[in-house]
Amino acid sequence: MQKILFVFAEFFRSFRKNLFKNVLLALMFSISLVMTVLMSSYYLDLGELDKDLPKYQKDGIWYGVGTPNEVIGDTESYNTVKGCRNLMNYYEALHDLKDHPLISIHTGQNVFAREDDIKRLFGDVSYKGFLGKDHPQAFMADFGESSCSVLEMKTIMLEDHAYELFDLKTEQGEGLSKENLTIENSSDSIPIVLGNEYKGLISVGDELDVNIYDYVYSCRVAGILEKGSMVPENGSEIHDMILLDSYILFPYMVRVSNDPDEPAELAKYAFLDALAIDFNTSKVFTGSNSEIRETVSSYRNISEEFDMPQVEIYAASMGLRLMNKESEGRVRIMLILTIILLCFTFYGLFVALYDRLQSNKRTYGIYLVNGCPISAIILSYLLEIAVIMLPAVLICRYVFSEENIEFINRNVILSAVYGFAGLAFLIGTIFIIFIMHGVDTEHLIRRKE
Repeated sequence: MQKILFVFAEFFRSFRKNLFKNVLLALMFSISLVMTVLMSSYYLDLGELDKDLPKYQKDGIWYGVGTPNEVIGDTESYNTVKGCRNLMNYYEALHDLKDHPLISIHTGQNVFAREDDIKRLFGDVSYKGFLGKDHPQAFMADFGESSCSVLEMKTIMLEDHAYELFDLKTEQGEGLSKENLTIENSSDSIPIVLGNEYKGLISVGDELDVNIYDYVYSCRVAGILEKGSMVPENGSEIHDMILLDSYILFPYMVRVSNDPDEPAELAKYAFLDALAIDFNTSKVFTGSNSEIRETVSSYRNISEEFDMPQVEIYAASMGLRLMNKESEGRVRIMLILTIILLCFTFYGLFVALYDRLQSNKRTYGIYLVNGCPISAIILSYLLEIAVIMLPAVLICRYVFSEENIEFINRNVILSAVYGFAGLAFLIGTIFIIFIMHGVDTEHLIRRKE
């Protein structure tokens, strides 16, 4: 007990004497630890990706992609033909990115059709099995420039990459492809594909107008799916499969060859592209952490080229997500600064400990004469190192909290924090033992000054 009291008394005496140096060291260790974890996450991938994060595995791993809501709500993009084209070209660049193509699928966005059109197509056959759960009955709503009775039809929204990825095949007609999703003029009909239960009720070539968020699209039935066709909910393997027999497949990624006179005629297709990169809709094919870094860099370059908000890959490590807007050059500079800061921090710690030993030689000699073991002096050093590093751990716990970092396995990040802090403490311990091991205790005991 007396030894423990001595260790704490010696720690408090030394800590007060070197208060300014210790506070400065604590600050340097805090910054160093935060930057070390960030840079390690950026370059090494600490394995902090949440295992429950939605993904789809086929020919690799497809992870979720999202973008800020201002892409959808940015009215400036829809006010001019140039703005619409810029948004459409932005999505096309993401969609066709070499080696890391984007797929888009949304299983929760239904379309609306005029009740009269559905009755005309179905005749005397009941269409209730094709209606969405939110609106199982007809209701009055705006449809273009007028109001009418509308029906909500069960729908899957996707583009040609998703159509191919999930191996969808038609029994009649054709599926969705880059060729048939390219139309000459904005007024041309776009292709849709129907589930197998539509067979015999609606024929390939039939036309139907649908409404999505007040935009009206003229559609042409391009094909009928094979019976039993399915896709996973929002393209995620952790969700249930959806049977498509009673669904409409409505396309993203509609390309218009000729510019219309009015922006509004092109805006509805630009809006589809904005929806296609909305959160929980799109996924990107990625592989190793280095490939994800490459994709993040490509996305950053594409967003800068088209002056659009950058999409975020939810498979990316914490460091990649936090620094996704920084260029490779800036990240390398940050890495160099982190290494320099670490070196200066450890140098400052070692110098402070060595100076403490030199300035306390006479005091230690008195302690040793009075029977104090040298291990107690070493323990007081170690306690001081621990207190210097404690703020760094607490600051990291806050910086990397669940409120500040989403879609990340926080336990892995905190394990990295504790690991790096423990390593720093171990290095300090080794240094203390090394310098104390070389101390001539007999000289200290005989020292008079």
